[in-house]
Amino acid sequence: MSSSSPLAIPTIDISALLDATAPSAHKNQVATALLEAFSTFGVFYITSPHHPVFASHKVDHILKASTDLFALDPHAKNQIPKIEPGGFTRGYVPIGGESGSATKELKEGFSYGYEWDPALLTQRQKDASLNNLQGPNSWPQDSALAQLDSGKTDGFKSTLQEFYLNVCQVAHSLLKGIALALDLPEDELVKYCGTSETISFMRLFHYLPYADQAHTSLIGSRLVVNGGDYLSLLTGGKFISPLHRVVSNGQEERYSMCCFYYPDYDAKIPLLVKDKVEGQAASGSYSLLRDQREDSAKDNNNNNNNQQSSDDSQLSDPRVIAAKLLNGEINFGDYIVSKWTQVYRKGGAY
Repeated sequence: MSSSSPLAIPTIDISALLDATAPSAHKNQVATALLEAFSTFGVFYITSPHHPVFASHKVDHILKASTDLFALDPHAKNQIPKIEPGGFTRGYVPIGGESGSATKELKEGFSYGYEWDPALLTQRQKDASLNNLQGPNSWPQDSALAQLDSGKTDGFKSTLQEFYLNVCQVAHSLLKGIALALDLPEDELVKYCGTSETISFMRLFHYLPYADQAHTSLIGSRLVVNGGDYLSLLTGGKFISPLHRVVSNGQEERYSMCCFYYPDYDAKIPLLVKDKVEGQAASGSYSLLRDQREDSAKDNNNNNNNQQSSDDSQLSDPRVIAAKLLNGEINFGDYIVSKWTQVYRKGGAY
């Protein structure tokens, strides 16, 4: 049971990064704040009075859409196509359907992303030009969508899609501040993100109450930025990738909306700093680099590969994997697809 006080993480106004006409001095002020937040906490809030994603009524709309989705009856939710093994993450996640650890998590989820123009999607599927992170969304059945749309000015799908595209836009702008924070040209990171919105995705989660109690609160018209493993690796450990989890007050359900904003599928991004590699980056102690399959899956793999080559053995070493990512032997997309196959849990059910 946890009784610790919430961490007093900073809130950063990123308006200057969202305004193409903002003076360089204003952008650099934001960059300085980002550097401090990433290197001290690895997690912080962002806000801006000038972008719709932070508007209180927009926050209310997306939260209402999420709670309504998970309030559907079990039959309606089970009619939503479930996420399948293979790395492409769209659809419903039943309770126990995935986990970053050996335990089953008391959550259900729904993943969606870029909504392709139907004609373009059909053509891309026909000529096999989609990568392994691109594809159609898996929406609820029409009857469930009609229920979700009932009495609302904005439809369920349009509300979710607007929120997703707005968050992607903010993330894209945030990368400019991160580049400046690392003393790089402003466009150094966004050049790797030309098609990011087509492979990134949003995850809606519903967490059931459980006994690990802690203080919880709404964050209002702000977004939480969590520095992930890949960003920490690219910065040689300068930016922290914090361990994180959702906690419960033991009585109320919780909801979250998490955007995984990715660089291009074929991106091969080198080390972004010239400083000494340290901390997590030196040891390779990231979940990104760790085998997160269930123990049974690992055992089966070992039984089928008793004559494992030295090259295969090296690929289980996080430091070797990190080096291959940084020197361009592995592109981002292929590796992240392999990671998503590891958190899939067969047999999860509502």
